Amino acid sequence: MPGKTQALPFPNGRPAEYLPLANEPVFVASKHLCLEAPKSSRTLQDLGYTSEDISNCESSFAYCSAFRILSDEGLALMSEVCERIYDNRNSSAGTGANRLGSYARGAGYRSKFIKDFCDSPELAEHLSSIANVPLARHSVPAVACGINYAPDDISKAIDTWHVDSVSFDIVMMLSDPATFSGGEFQIFDGTLHEGQQLLGINGEEGVGGLEDIGAPDRKLPEERILTVPFPAAGYGFLQQGNMIFHRACRLLEKAKRMTMIPSFEVMPISAHDATNSINMSDWADPGIRPELARHEIWRATARLEKLLADVRLDDDAHQLASGINNALASLIEFKTNLEDNHQ
Repeated sequence: MPGKTQALPFPNGRPAEYLPLANEPVFVASKHLCLEAPKSSRTLQDLGYTSEDISNCESSFAYCSAFRILSDEGLALMSEVCERIYDNRNSSAGTGANRLGSYARGAGYRSKFIKDFCDSPELAEHLSSIANVPLARHSVPAVACGINYAPDDISKAIDTWHVDSVSFDIVMMLSDPATFSGGEFQIFDGTLHEGQQLLGINGEEGVGGLEDIGAPDRKLPEERILTVPFPAAGYGFLQQGNMIFHRACRLLEKAKRMTMIPSFEVMPISAHDATNSINMSDWADPGIRPELARHEIWRATARLEKLLADVRLDDDAHQLASGINNALASLIEFKTNLEDNHQ
């Protein structure tokens, strides 16, 4: 069992659909990282969230400008590894529940180089300082190490307007942004609820296959769409993705556009967790439901351990019941969802 501020190890083995790479380079943080500070960042208050909204988050950080993450050597090796995974990318594609055009979730199963990058303490420490909250690699491998590729059909958005099913992730550009037209990463300058209402979207996932999605006669106001610029390949930015309404636009012409999307969760493991396991349980990724079960059991165990230490002999019945319910609620909700929807 890892410590209370360390990531949950990957499960033993891997889904059979994920083919491990042979003859990989070895990730060395001192050689392959080149971590720089972002020049600017915004808070959830800046986007219009209320104090009550923010009270459910462990940090008021919203997102920052793109900063350098990989060294030149790290970028070359990461790009090569991700290109090798392309032929083993996930088979599900399209819109709605599988809104991405071309992607590889769970890339850490296929590549130790990618897994070690996502697991590196140096990266987690750097991101924690930016978000002002302790972070560690996400315990669900499907989202812990992800890659997005350009879709074959460029009439489709690379990723439609949505919010993420995890709290924190980085979007790291692996292709030179000067080599393609379109494909911008954009953020709605407002709350997720306002963005969803304007587009007629319910829930986290984007809908539709074209750049303008949602109800066909609805668009977000252009003046409230912000583009996050990437100075070069090897740069990325951090966002509290479950609170940021965002998309990756369609390409205007066929080109290679490759990004890596590693996800992170708030530590310690007894802290409030924004992972939407109910939403992710409908994904088609191999092994996703056992991965989510491990995550929910792990976090619930930590909450129970904290509750055990906090129980006092003068606690009344309501206090005791409330504490137990808070510790187990998300695990029980996930179990009920499995029973009701995945038999």
